[in-house]
Amino acid sequence: MNAPAVINPETLLTAYPCTGVRLYAEPIVLVHGWGVDSQIWQSLPQQLSQVADILTLDLPGFGQSPLLENYSQASLINWLAEVLPERCYLLGLSLGGMLSCAFAAQYPQRISGLITISSNLSFVAGNDYSQAMPAEQFQGFTALWDADNQDCLKRFGGLQAQGDKQQRQLMRQLRTMTGEMDPSAAGALLKLLGEIDNQAAIAALNCPALMIFGEADALVPVACIEIFKAENSQLEIAVVEGAGHLPHLSSAEQTETLISHFLQSQQYRLDKARVAESFGRAAQRYDSAAVLQHKIGEKLLSDLSPDDALDNVIDLGCGTGYHSPQLQKHYANAEVIGVDISAAMLAYAATQYPQGHWLCADAEDLPFEDNSQSLVFSNFALQWCEDLDQLAAQLYRVLKPQGQLCFAVPGPETLKELRSAWQQVDGRVHVNRFNSLLDWQSALQSAGFKQVELHSENIIQQHQSVRELLMELKDVGAHNNNVGKQTTLTGKQHLKALYAAYEGYRQADGRFPATWEIISCKAFT
Repeated sequence: MNAPAVINPETLLTAYPCTGVRLYAEPIVLVHGWGVDSQIWQSLPQQLSQVADILTLDLPGFGQSPLLENYSQASLINWLAEVLPERCYLLGLSLGGMLSCAFAAQYPQRISGLITISSNLSFVAGNDYSQAMPAEQFQGFTALWDADNQDCLKRFGGLQAQGDKQQRQLMRQLRTMTGEMDPSAAGALLKLLGEIDNQAAIAALNCPALMIFGEADALVPVACIEIFKAENSQLEIAVVEGAGHLPHLSSAEQTETLISHFLQSQQYRLDKARVAESFGRAAQRYDSAAVLQHKIGEKLLSDLSPDDALDNVIDLGCGTGYHSPQLQKHYANAEVIGVDISAAMLAYAATQYPQGHWLCADAEDLPFEDNSQSLVFSNFALQWCEDLDQLAAQLYRVLKPQGQLCFAVPGPETLKELRSAWQQVDGRVHVNRFNSLLDWQSALQSAGFKQVELHSENIIQQHQSVRELLMELKDVGAHNNNVGKQTTLTGKQHLKALYAAYEGYRQADGRFPATWEIISCKAFT
């Protein structure tokens, strides 16, 4: 094998600059599998480039990537460490996914998220792992490579398409791909494919990860997903119906949707510790700043009929405890418990309302008995929950039969002016994502709630300046609390750019609008 060339990452990575609004600060790097170079991605890089910078990487000896002297797994991981950006998302296909997984486990600080397509723990079955290609079949395949490279590649193309609902069309598509590869490098990577064992790497993964499989994959049996789940319960796993080994080609739209939804979920993934900390810091200032929030909560409460028979009421996300004594007055015979994720907020509530009952807990994991509560009331709090289905299930579980749920949350139109202005500045996430009325309706009905009544209205607040708006959001603790957001929200240059972008919304009277979409709900068990 030839001596390795000096690595120049810029010559190995093909760039697809973002063509739309850049939603992700880090690029997404695509790593192909065995048998063909980055041509295997076809239209996927262009599709993803609508929201992010995309880079495709050819493995050593494929495309324009120079050969390596050593093709061990450790050598490939070191090579990736040299050529990959300092931080990125990794999307790997088959062998590329296995290498990406191993890299993410070894260098977690460099990976924002991992996506694999048709990647197994081991490509070849062994004594301890059966959900893979039988060893005899793989040995026959490597022997065919040694005897006739082209015949082997043709056979491999057939296996990748086998079982797919678009098998014939996929075969024709694969035959048009004339990828470049060095035979010695391809042979070395084929040998490596038979040796990789990613069981420890999967177990060690602590970055967000999506594993996509084809239902009819002839190379990676879909049954292997049970082993993935057993090794790491945090993995997100998706199966593309009717697809073989290349679902991004035969089921392109569905696969692209899976990838996009995963990326979006990471972009807006909440850091609950940061949420609790943010509101705790705002406890002293919250009530004076939360004029709109308190007004909405009082309207919500006034629509509830007094009922002396109610015995247990939760004020969920009670914050400073502002509405808890109002609920106690409304339901004189009930025990009202104020629940919040922020211990600092509850400590402040206890000083303001010493007769109250307070409990620190997460709304998605409520420490109450089944069928124990008559009413769950929540004002401007449930938007901080990440999994609506889990939240709805918890709320349904703790409510008694004929129990009532009543809440108000901001909807997706909230702060649309601020979100748009920030997008013009840097494309990063500065405004939290809020679920729609339909999202809430689906989650509540799926959990079993009946008579679900949801309403939405837009309220536009006016501010003398953009700075006034930002300070109000700070005083109510409503920062951007997404995981991995930039640590410095507003440097001077960022603020100047934001103010300039927001100028487009200035009204004739000189004031700046801020839209709040308010979604209110009543539902019964």
